[in-house]
Amino acid sequence: MPVTGRIHALHGFIGSGKTTLARTLETQLGALRFTSDEWMTALYGQDPPADEFPVLFRRVMTVMEAQWTRAVTLGVPVILDHGFWTRAARDELRAQASALGAPLTLHVLAVPDAEARRRVQARNLQPGALLIADATFDLFRPRFEPLTPAEEALQDVTRWP
Repeated sequence: MPVTGRIHALHGFIGSGKTTLARTLETQLGALRFTSDEWMTALYGQDPPADEFPVLFRRVMTVMEAQWTRAVTLGVPVILDHGFWTRAARDELRAQASALGAPLTLHVLAVPDAEARRRVQARNLQPGALLIADATFDLFRPRFEPLTPAEEALQDVTRWP
């Protein structure tokens, strides 16, 4: 049986602290961290055009997936700092973990919207941050689907903070 690494997936909305936790786990676990926002800014800048964003983002996610799945099969723990906003995205991840024979831990982060917005506004001022306008925050908020109790039973879950 092949050696596999554990998958640590971070579930939370914009500004919930996913990347902060991902960096902490990366150090604590000796894991390989995959942060989609960092890849987007490295490849396409801090403010990619809104009309091109979906295509550019899919490219980043495709390349990241090829890398993290390879790392897991080599026995390296990985941290997926992406958010997994929808039940469908989490179901797909669970299916991938199962196919790889890799254990999955879902780290759930939740903060009040006012705090998340404050964090995003502060982050926007940092060099290299993927810019998220207030209007974008508002546009994306209804797209976020919190973890349900039934879903929680499907994998290991930790809650932060």
